[in-house]
Amino acid sequence: MSTTDTGPRPILVGLARDHDPAVLSIPGMTIGPAELREPAADAVARWRAEGVRRVDLPDAVDLTVTGDDATAVDTVRRLVLVRELTSHGIAVDWRLRLPGVEADEWLPYSHLRAPVELLPAPGGEGEPVAQLDAWARGFYFDKCTYRRGPGFVQVRDRRSGRLNLLTIDDPAYLAVLDQLLDGAAVTQVDLAIARDFGAEGLVTKIGELLVWLPHRLRRWPLPSMVI
Repeated sequence: MSTTDTGPRPILVGLARDHDPAVLSIPGMTIGPAELREPAADAVARWRAEGVRRVDLPDAVDLTVTGDDATAVDTVRRLVLVRELTSHGIAVDWRLRLPGVEADEWLPYSHLRAPVELLPAPGGEGEPVAQLDAWARGFYFDKCTYRRGPGFVQVRDRRSGRLNLLTIDDPAYLAVLDQLLDGAAVTQVDLAIARDFGAEGLVTKIGELLVWLPHRLRRWPLPSMVI
């Protein structure tokens, strides 16, 4: 998925070496600005290996965009970046613009680290403070994650307050999942399978693009006997 013949437009981020913003004034803790050009999964893995523990994403993830133009592509790339940062346990300061301020619009994204700000649609009214507070208080790792096994993917989803455990082993479904990891146009995927994923809340539609929501589980957050 690209926006130009030469590749996607760079996404500006700020990098730091510690999760705690209180220590970022110490010399050497702030790395500085960087441009994301490569796939988010590759960049985040490299950043973590280099000691990055906090990322600032200044431009909002705008879920009000329409179509499949460069703006929608950039929005998908930013959302994928937040998903990958959450997966690697890297703190991220990001902003999310929702189509409205209804109570449940944020819930499909509540497995991601809570944004620093929830923004209404352009021209909209209301400050969803209560939703943002509920998101921050209710966030934990393994809220909606997936892990890969030989020939299958298992999804563990607790966004509804109860565990929904799904095992995906059909090769056609696994192929669509892989297509959607970085986002894909609705015209490029098997829509019947995408609708099945959508019915489970595993994909979201941004403009005319679809993107996979669960983040990869890289380590068990609790002892295995507890899980």
